[in-house]
Amino acid sequence: MPASEGFPPAIEVATEAIAIVDIVDATKMSNRFGWYAVGRGVLRDLRSLIAQVGPKRGLSCQKSTGDGYLLTFRNQQSAELAAILAVESIFELFDLAVRRNTGVPEEQALVLRSAVHIGEVDVLPNDREGPHVSFAFRHEAISRAALAEAINPIAPEDLPLQNYVLCSEPVADILRQRATRWTPVSIGLFRFKGFTGFHEVFRVNPTPAPPC
Repeated sequence: MPASEGFPPAIEVATEAIAIVDIVDATKMSNRFGWYAVGRGVLRDLRSLIAQVGPKRGLSCQKSTGDGYLLTFRNQQSAELAAILAVESIFELFDLAVRRNTGVPEEQALVLRSAVHIGEVDVLPNDREGPHVSFAFRHEAISRAALAEAINPIAPEDLPLQNYVLCSEPVADILRQRATRWTPVSIGLFRFKGFTGFHEVFRVNPTPAPPC
């Protein structure tokens, strides 16, 4: 029934790669050095770098989370390719941030971490909703402290503090099958609030070049 008959308009549903990009210690940085002096400029620079890497790879949504961004990627020919393009975008974003940081004071450094998942989402203007979005945020929230409650976790010191990408099992499977540039490595099985059971989480590592 049309919306004019009292029914809400249908919401588009799409399968997209969901990437959470977080500025490490953003709140601490803003509290210590000031939002207007440092925090706002760092977030603005992140937005500028996303504009360089995302649109050419199918960026379909960009929403501020306060200390980072929710990004989604879509590919009309292959949903799996969207996941690969999302990971590719994040690693290029890391490279650009490292280059940017060489020209700014230490307190203005843009230090990032990210998590990538793939699944069906409700498509809203400048936003995405649904359990797969929440699932992606659960991955991004994993820290060294969370490893203590995981099954078969890596050592805490093996999880970097910056410039790393975590991904869900579906994304890890896609990367193994379709992308040789990265190697997913399990960091353990985790319980996530609102989701039943344990879920294996992977760190996405660039694949070492073969010896000459």
